[in-house]
Amino acid sequence: MMHEASIPPFAAAASPAANACRERRAQVWAAPLLCAGLLLTAFPVRTIADTTEKSPPTLEFKIPAGALADALLQFSEASGQRLLINADLLRGLVSPGLQGTMTPSQALQRLLAGSGLTVRRTESGSLTLEKAAAASPQSAASVLPGVTVTARAEYADTDPYNPHYNRSVASTATKTDTPVMETPVSIQVVPKAVLQDQQAIRVGDALRNVSGYFDTRGEEFFYDTAFLRGFDTGSSQYIDGLRDVSQSHSLANIEQVEVLKGPAGALYGRLQPGGLINYVTKRPLDTPYYSVQQQFGSFDLYRTLVDATGPVNQDGSLLYRFNMEYLDSNSFRDVVHKERGFVAPSLAWILSPRTRLDFDFRYHDVNGPTTFGVPAVGQRPANVPISRYFGEPALDGADFSLLYGGMSLSHEFNQRWKLEAKAAYNSNHQYSAGVGIEALDETSGEASRWYSMYDYDQDSIQGLINLTGKFSLFATEHTLAVGGDIFKIDYRNNTALFLCEVGCGNTFPARINIYQPMVYGRPGVDLSQEQYDPTSSGRDSWWGLYIQDQVKIREDWHLLFGTRYDQARTSWVDTPTTDDGEFSPRVGLLYRPLQWLSLYGNYSKALNAANSVLVAPGTQRKPEMSEGYEAGLKGEWWDGRLNASLAFFELTKKNVAQTDPGDQRYSIFVGKGRSRGIEFDMAGRITEQWNLIATYSYTDTRVVEDADFRDKRFINVPRHAGSLWSKYEFAEPALKGLWSGAGVYLVGQREGDNLNSFQLPGYARVDAALGYAFHAGPSKISLQFNIDNLLDKRYYTNSTWGSRTGGIQPGASRTFLGSVRIEF
Repeated sequence: MMHEASIPPFAAAASPAANACRERRAQVWAAPLLCAGLLLTAFPVRTIADTTEKSPPTLEFKIPAGALADALLQFSEASGQRLLINADLLRGLVSPGLQGTMTPSQALQRLLAGSGLTVRRTESGSLTLEKAAAASPQSAASVLPGVTVTARAEYADTDPYNPHYNRSVASTATKTDTPVMETPVSIQVVPKAVLQDQQAIRVGDALRNVSGYFDTRGEEFFYDTAFLRGFDTGSSQYIDGLRDVSQSHSLANIEQVEVLKGPAGALYGRLQPGGLINYVTKRPLDTPYYSVQQQFGSFDLYRTLVDATGPVNQDGSLLYRFNMEYLDSNSFRDVVHKERGFVAPSLAWILSPRTRLDFDFRYHDVNGPTTFGVPAVGQRPANVPISRYFGEPALDGADFSLLYGGMSLSHEFNQRWKLEAKAAYNSNHQYSAGVGIEALDETSGEASRWYSMYDYDQDSIQGLINLTGKFSLFATEHTLAVGGDIFKIDYRNNTALFLCEVGCGNTFPARINIYQPMVYGRPGVDLSQEQYDPTSSGRDSWWGLYIQDQVKIREDWHLLFGTRYDQARTSWVDTPTTDDGEFSPRVGLLYRPLQWLSLYGNYSKALNAANSVLVAPGTQRKPEMSEGYEAGLKGEWWDGRLNASLAFFELTKKNVAQTDPGDQRYSIFVGKGRSRGIEFDMAGRITEQWNLIATYSYTDTRVVEDADFRDKRFINVPRHAGSLWSKYEFAEPALKGLWSGAGVYLVGQREGDNLNSFQLPGYARVDAALGYAFHAGPSKISLQFNIDNLLDKRYYTNSTWGSRTGGIQPGASRTFLGSVRIEF
């Protein structure tokens, strides 16, 4: 892609308001040592004729010695010059610094002296930076005060039109801007382009492009949970680095999904050992952009998406973004209907070129029944139609609503030190009622059912502060991160009711035969006469402090080490309060012998969760902990267009609470589980027209210590799994704008319960897509048609409850999904 822009004469010639606007527009994508380009912008734009009428002014420069990339950043800030270069040219280059008063032209020449780089003016009058060996003597020239630059540039990560499948930087791993190739941990990114091409609707649609991820909720829209590296992460997920409450997430305002593998307690605290999922939201942009998309498909699905962003005022100090989603759909299951509404306005206030304040609001509402799935018969899911729904439409229903308000402040003290602070509030209300299978005669198919209802509220507050800085010490480069966070959530169970025939002794006259067509509206109970559970309440709260240092040694070696201390407290009415505190250390080392290859290893130990169970008198209470070892390789080719990673890992989760066999009122801490495996991920461009994203995982899970489940495999985790999605854009003039895509998702056999008494069969699912984009005036119109489960394969995604009597979630049959999107 070719971008053309104009370099203004100098910052000193612009007004203060213009300078502020220029500073806000200046952006550096990725890290100075590894990115597709280094883009430093300044405004307002002036023509060549304008700039040649005056002599260039002199400016005072105070640039310390250090990396040449950092020196160029500071030069751009001081001068207002716009430069576009390939960051690969800067790898390993240092600058002696720059002190004194001179013209920007002289300053740039001094910074480049001895670097092997030169300034070249082409025959067309454009200005480029390149290796000195490639420069032509006839075209070498001094830096002009104002010229037009034409060069090849990559899309910005946040560019709404960015079509690429890979990203070189993911801040979730280290809370810094360290490139993935220099980060000694495993992290995968699923950018917005993948979500659009696959027409992802649920979070699971996005995460299936990450190795080691396995679904836990099927098509349900109420909770987003996941298995990572064999361990159930539950709903402990993050948005923009802040821990979120248990809910589902709309993808309408998601820029990309970042998945950090392995214990992440060193920075985030209290997480399961499999990893962390962080959703990076779309931020307000200073360039206006508008998009409206309408999707329609099988089972009467209609989904409307709106995305709008741009400046609010003339000088661009206020920016906004508005994202909206409305979804209405039936299901491949009988009588199931679901509805989702979502709005997310945000505002960015640019207080100064170095200071930014963001405000975010989200409202999310989901309606529809909870789908409990089918039971097991023998060692397989029952042979019943996947469309059969075993609940009662008159009794079943759920309504989850979420209100979120947050603000974040970022301030750059200089090019090396930055402070970020965030605070947020969540109010979450959940109501759910449903009928499921309680007990099943697997021979006859006769089944008793239960009824469950709950209504409760969650209110949470959370905040964090993070200081990052870069400095040199004894010929080493350091990137330091220091910070802390707090989280408090209050639970209020407003009311609850549970009725069952066999286990509870209640009369619930709603028996069925799973092999017979369902007849709904059978006689039930008079719920108004039942005894509801009393109101109860509880609180979880914790705080943590962390410190981390990344040390670059001789350019090729990268050392990461840090630790965090967490203090976690859990209390419920009529339940003893627990209070646990632990350190979570992490250390990693990466060696980059070649530009395209990195080798790394890491070790981590982390606090998983505070105890919330009764402990037998005299028993030592221990918090649940995890430990992880990992080694791997990372590769990057073709100027960062394609990247891949291969990881070997072993994770152990210990001190898992188990029922005390001597007194079932209490728990003891003897459980221990282990997961070992290999994971491979690849994403990016093979050519300018061909994108792909691929994964493979081998995961060997085992319960190591447990009174009842020793040597059993974890539920929902196959030994082998993989995926491949490929998109090709036709370059021929007659086919310009046309693209096709196809993918296959392979999942091996999985255990359905903790006793391993039944299994979910493996499957291969094939998807396909066809799209066409064209311009109509200032607008871009994209037409798209996707087919999921092209071969109409019957398969099962997961065993949600780990129970024989229900919770086995069938995958959707062949599904068609069309889309019309207008962007301008």
